[in-house]
Amino acid sequence: MKTDINQKINIINNIVNEYFTNNTSINKIPAKDLMFLFVQAGVFTKDYKNGLPLRKLLRQLDTVSQLNLLPNIVAERKPINTYWFFQRSKTLA
Repeated sequence: MKTDINQKINIINNIVNEYFTNNTSINKIPAKDLMFLFVQAGVFTKDYKNGLPLRKLLRQLDTVSQLNLLPNIVAERKPINTYWFFQRSKTLA
């Protein structure tokens, strides 16, 4: 994996953990709903097509079997689409 992708993954993990720490009543959230935080942190330049930059990164990681780098990600696979969610980790429960 490229260093740039690893940096993005680290920042995403930090943002997701911080989000769940600050929002104790939420256990699962659509990944696209956190895009504004990823844009604010500079992970992505902007959000377009309802989280497309994040979905592209997740698909890229999925293709090379590296989704484990994002321990909070959950993929709900449907016949045509995959829906991505961030879920509270067991350590933050």
